[in-house]
Amino acid sequence: MTLEIAFLLVVLAAMVVLFLTEKLPIDLTAFLGLTLLVFTGYVAVDQAFTGFASSAVITMLSIFIVSAGLMQTGVADLVGGAIHRFVGSREAPLIVAVMLVAGVLSMFMNNIAATAVLMPAVASLGRRAHLPPSRLFMPLAFGAILGGTATMVGTPPNILAASMLRDRGLEPFGLFDFTPFGLVLLLGGMVFMLTLGRRLLPGRRAAPSRGESELADLYGLHEGLFSIRIPSGSELDGATLRETRLGTTLGVQLLGVARGEEWQLAPGDDTRLLAGDELVVQGDAEEVEQTLRLQGVDLGTATTLGTATTGEIGAPDAGVTALRARVSAASPLVGSTLAETRFREEWRVFVIAVERDGEVHVDRLGSLPIEQGDVLYGLFGDDAPEIDPKVLEIDESGPAALDRLEDQPLLVIRVPENSTLLAGGAGVEWMGRLMGLTVVAVEREGDVVWGPGPQIRFEAGDRLFVKGKERRLRALLRMGGVELTSGVAAPTFESEEVGMAEATLAPRSGLAGRSLAEIEFRDRYGVQVLAIWREGHPIRSGLAGLALRVGDALLLQGRRGRLSLLARERDLLVLSDVAEEPRRLNKAPYAVGCLALMVVLVVTGIAPIQVAAFASASLIVLCGALTMEEAYRAVEWRAIFLVAAILPVGSAMESSGTAALLASSVMDVAGPAGPYAVLAALVLLSSLLSQCLDGAPAVVLLTPVVLEAASGLGLSPYPLMMGVALAASAAFMTPFSHKANLLVMGAGGYRSMDYLRAGTPLTIVLLAVIVWMVPLLFPF
Repeated sequence: MTLEIAFLLVVLAAMVVLFLTEKLPIDLTAFLGLTLLVFTGYVAVDQAFTGFASSAVITMLSIFIVSAGLMQTGVADLVGGAIHRFVGSREAPLIVAVMLVAGVLSMFMNNIAATAVLMPAVASLGRRAHLPPSRLFMPLAFGAILGGTATMVGTPPNILAASMLRDRGLEPFGLFDFTPFGLVLLLGGMVFMLTLGRRLLPGRRAAPSRGESELADLYGLHEGLFSIRIPSGSELDGATLRETRLGTTLGVQLLGVARGEEWQLAPGDDTRLLAGDELVVQGDAEEVEQTLRLQGVDLGTATTLGTATTGEIGAPDAGVTALRARVSAASPLVGSTLAETRFREEWRVFVIAVERDGEVHVDRLGSLPIEQGDVLYGLFGDDAPEIDPKVLEIDESGPAALDRLEDQPLLVIRVPENSTLLAGGAGVEWMGRLMGLTVVAVEREGDVVWGPGPQIRFEAGDRLFVKGKERRLRALLRMGGVELTSGVAAPTFESEEVGMAEATLAPRSGLAGRSLAEIEFRDRYGVQVLAIWREGHPIRSGLAGLALRVGDALLLQGRRGRLSLLARERDLLVLSDVAEEPRRLNKAPYAVGCLALMVVLVVTGIAPIQVAAFASASLIVLCGALTMEEAYRAVEWRAIFLVAAILPVGSAMESSGTAALLASSVMDVAGPAGPYAVLAALVLLSSLLSQCLDGAPAVVLLTPVVLEAASGLGLSPYPLMMGVALAASAAFMTPFSHKANLLVMGAGGYRSMDYLRAGTPLTIVLLAVIVWMVPLLFPF
């Protein structure tokens, strides 16, 4: 092994680790890997960006647009809607029908689009058949993934396998060369689900229904209900909900207002509160009761605005130093919160602010996910260990490190003699956990303690210098002596005007990774989130600051007119029976005609697949089945950039001799056992690489190895390439192997262990079928 090959192997190993762990976005990992290989000479400058012009990228981009055309014109909806009429309500036939329809659609649609368009129909089927969605959504995703393997354009690994053969001067796979294998894999998947798979599918979650009782019971809405009564003389008397900011301030969801004999569901922000109103809310009553104890303090003793700067309270104590540090891309903090990493306990640094993209965050720092490039401002003592540069890159230390926070004044809170905080022994930890306020310093009897530890308890006369959202704190102090009553029951959760619906994040949703508060969800959509279903459990409290994930299911409440409009939102996929976005049914023949044209052009050899697919996509927009804006929105740009950036890496493996070395290793280990053993080894490696990421990188990285191994053993490359491509899709052991799996995760109430339990035996069966069947049609 030469030094050149060793270095490339280290780079490839690092990329694979980052792909699997997603410490960095996988497309960014590919970008960085390509950049490094260009600067180290492994990839020529004029070859670095040829991936963006590759036939694979053009084909993938075009298929995304064709898929969107079939969806927007209602073609896929019509296919999905026919299932119940022909199958009925029995579970076994429904599983077969759902997998079969999803598989057929995904032969010419992206499997994510096929899954997304069928999810509302499958949810409706489950309700009619009284089946939990967990019995149908996993078969739906599996069917779409397996059906995509039946054509060359059905899945990125197949497209890449054909494209990379063509780029190396070999005859590429045809459009239907994959069909026999894909159909057998789809059939095998259906047989598995009908036998062993049905026993492994979870059934823990009741089926959603239009009836309020089932959705309410499903998400446990009756648990944690309590009321907040507005007493006479309260500052809230006469205030609107928008002015009180009650939900955000107390971390609750307001379900309705009881006024005398009247019950108002889902009150709007302009609803005016009156003394005597009973507000029925969902949340943690004990936590709200503890939070309300902060009312027994005075805000505004240092200045007229109740604020101060770090300069006004003096320099930190001797032995206490300030710092400003930056989070690097490789930092273990990225993607985690300070609380999860126990940052203060490990490094003895007390973070008082986080700056991100020019905005300074001071509220609920312990629960803020840290991102690359964040700037942390903190305090540390002489006993703090030296910070590892891999964790934080220190820009500046000393008093000047906090200069940039001068325009971020501290709130000043005085604890009076009669404060309710004193009776409960509240302190620094309480202030951060419940109120999200960071206590920077405590002034007690003239002495200022900077960066007080979580064990510090407040005493009468203390002045607390804190960072946090002043608006929320003032809203809390304004609430006066509201009265809490636990164990109440809401008269109803729905009415003729107000309803509930279940939705999940759509593919490529812009809401992923952002909290409801950041999105301003209620203002943006006109409905509120009552609960979130994640990893098999409902979450009903702390929703405002919870970052949304692909696969989350959201329980929404609002006016029925607003709920019906959600079907038009590109970021949400509505699962309940609300009015759907109108489809362009009159354009459906054009969409089908464009798809047929693509097939004819490829089968007759008039045009290669990338030209045929691009022509079909262009005509779909031209005929009005899709607008240009919708076409751009339909493309999975992350997948496009990932493939374009990683294709030159495969070329570097060949030119450096790395592929030959890896192929030699495969031949040494599996070669003596015969070509079936070589195929089995490559198939297994392809599937394992694809378990935690899309199969495209596995095909790109293994193609040079396949070609070298085939040449060295005197074998045809076609059975090995076919096996690698199919195995890249036959990866079902985790929900992260395919975006279709992530898409149904929340709606089906699945946990990661459900995929491991049901997907592992299916993966083993399918890999065995691939190794057995591929040589029958593509001899060695």
